[in-house]
Amino acid sequence: MIGLGGVQPQDAGTVWRFETKDPDDWQFTLAPTFVSLSVKRYTHRSDFLTRLAVVLHALEDWLHPTVYDRIGVRYVNRVTGDQLARLSTLVRPEILGVAGNETALGSIEVVHALSDTLFQLDDASQLRGRWGRLPAGATYDPGIEPAREPSWVLDLDHSTSQEENFDLAAIGGKVAKFCKHIYTFFRWAVTDTFLDEFGAER
Repeated sequence: MIGLGGVQPQDAGTVWRFETKDPDDWQFTLAPTFVSLSVKRYTHRSDFLTRLAVVLHALEDWLHPTVYDRIGVRYVNRVTGDQLARLSTLVRPEILGVAGNETALGSIEVVHALSDTLFQLDDASQLRGRWGRLPAGATYDPGIEPAREPSWVLDLDHSTSQEENFDLAAIGGKVAKFCKHIYTFFRWAVTDTFLDEFGAER
């Protein structure tokens, strides 16, 4: 924390991270104020939801929480290499903006272009979308590891911040709904060519 007295260290408490040693690299994080489950890639959404249910059941059995004040689901997609040169065939022009108009730009290179949009949904939840082109070694969020080469990212974060009873069925339903909303936006943002390029099911 930086204040009038200068830089003051803050103790965030012990953070435990548990990882699987496989190509998917599932990671469960337990901190004094939150739990999270993350994975680099997975085959089906049901796989993610099943593992999350295991984590939440263990949390309930151990700590018996009565309320929670935030739930969030985040998907980060990154395009690099040869696909980056063909980005205009992979992503809708409404999302690409000026970065996708190669004809107008001519020999000019877009080094950095980032959009940040917040959508307020009817159920009081919010969907935040950040997307754009980044130079090598750059990031816009400490939680996003910089790439070693230029890249284009699509970062979708769906969350709600309101205190509710800790009910596993209700939480699971909300997470599933958030995943569906994110996928709906993702599917609108990318083309069929994108899905074919990265081996996704239509």
